Order: sequence, then structure tokens, then C-alpha cells
Amino acid sequence: MTLSYPLLFLLSTLTCFTLLVAGLNYYFRTRQDALTRRIQELQEQSMSGISGPLLGGDFWDALLRSTYGVVFGKSWFRQKELELMRAGFRGAGVVKTYGILSLAFMAAVVTVTLIVLQDEDLSMWLLGLAAAVILGYFIPEQVLVYLRNRHRLSLMAALPDTTDMLSIVLGAGLSLDQAIARVGEEIRFVYPELADELYWMTLEVQAGQERAVAFQHMAQRTGLLDIRSLAGMIVQAERFGTGLAQALRIYADSVRTKRRLEIEATINKAAVKMIFPIVLFILPALFVVILAPGIISILRDLQLLRGR
Repeated sequence: MTLSYPLLFLLSTLTCFTLLVAGLNYYFRTRQDALTRRIQELQEQSMSGISGPLLGGDFWDALLRSTYGVVFGKSWFRQKELELMRAGFRGAGVVKTYGILSLAFMAAVVTVTLIVLQDEDLSMWLLGLAAAVILGYFIPEQVLVYLRNRHRLSLMAALPDTTDMLSIVLGAGLSLDQAIARVGEEIRFVYPELADELYWMTLEVQAGQERAVAFQHMAQRTGLLDIRSLAGMIVQAERFGTGLAQALRIYADSVRTKRRLEIEATINKAAVKMIFPIVLFILPALFVVILAPGIISILRDLQLLRGR
């Protein structure tokens, strides 16, 4: 029982830290205006409407239904399909692969916890199993959130340069479909994420899909309002016969201005965010360095006075 209290403290700390990270991530993801939330809900509903069946009938599909399907419901599979798509992973078996890997990681964490706690009492077993299940579920979730944010930032960084290239290619006399295909080929090695999205959109148009619907599907796959506004601008300009090259150039400038303002806002918030680590970590160490010699000297003098 000598390891009970250190293990209890370690498991409690890991569990609380994981829940804190997950809660903060959920808070910052959902802290946005009502219009943005409504648009995302409509995107998710439309994606769930056009998607086919996610799982088949083999052993792994039955395992996922009996675990995640029972706990979270059928909407969990649709939600993970959309999140994986917005992280850059698409295909017929991405949800199945993610679910199996998540269950395997959870099983590994539970196994390691049981091995570590094999000589402990029942309370430690229950706490360890609860912490292992929580960590095993939330760590893959946070990895998926990180991948989705990285994919989103890559698309946002590629959007201004891509729209500039589209305006240049359209000004050279190519049609819109040819311009999109050519720009997708040119940015393949620099911005592969956006190049893939343009490639899939071009395939939809070549397969007979309307261009407006193909742009809408692209906006749904990425989940970015900037791409949705770009798609709407291209469709409107083509419908009313306005100059698309000049509109794209203006749009690229507006996107760059928006990015610059966001960066400036982040820089301005950095000073406020630095207050908390300064107060919690730097100031206590500074007080110890400044006050410790004086306190030691006072205690030494008091000890000398007592000796006399």
C-alpha cells in the first residue's frame, strides 16, 4: 500500500488535466455567434443527408455499434465523419478506422492501468479504470481536434494566394473550370490541402454536377465560412455576368486584411494572457529569490539571540 497515495495523486491529476483540456477546447470551439453556429448546424445536417451508410455488417462494425453507438447514439458516427472530413481524412472507412484505433488505445490504457494497480485495493481499481477510460477516449479526441485545426489553418493560409492565382488565370482568358484545374495543379506542392479540395470539386463538375452544388459541397467539406463566401461570390458573378477576375482580386485583399486583423487581435490579447502564468509561476519564484535570503538571515539572527 505504499504506492497507493502517489498513484492516486497521479491518476487524479491526469484525469483532471484531461477533463480541463477537453472542457477548455469545447468552450473555445463553441464560443461564437449564433449565426456561425446555425450555419455549421445546417452544414452538418446537409452532410448527414447526403452521406450513405457509414458502417457495414462485419465484426468491427458490430463492435463500434455496441460501444460508441450504444453510449453516444448513431449521431456519433455522422459527427465523426464530418470532423474527419474537415481534418483532411475522407473515404468509406475513415470513421471505422478512427473508431477501431480509439478503442485499441483505450484498451491499451486500461490494460496498463490494471497491470500497475494489480496489488492495490478496490477503490484504487475503480479510480484507475475510470481515469483510464476517460484518458483513452479524450486523448484521441484531442488529437482529432488538433488535426482538424491544423487542416483549417492550412486552408486559410492558402486561400489568398489561390484567389490571386485564379484572378490572374481568368484574366489570361481561361474558363472558370480550366482556371480552377490549372490553379489546383500549380499549388499542389505548396498547398496540397486546398489543391485536393479543388481537385474533388473539379471531379464533381466533370461528373455532371452543377458548379454551385460542387462549391457548396466544398464549403461543407472544409467547414470554412471564407470558402463558402468565395463560392457564393463566384456563383453570383457567373450568374450575373460581372467581372470575376477583379472580384477575386478584391476578395483576396479582404481575406488578407481579415487575417492581419486577427493576428493583431491575437497579439493584443497576448499581454493579458501572460498575466496568469506570471502570477502563478514567475512571481512566486521571484518572491522566493528576493525574500529567502532576508528570511534566512533573520532566522539566523534569532537563533544567535536565543543562544545568548
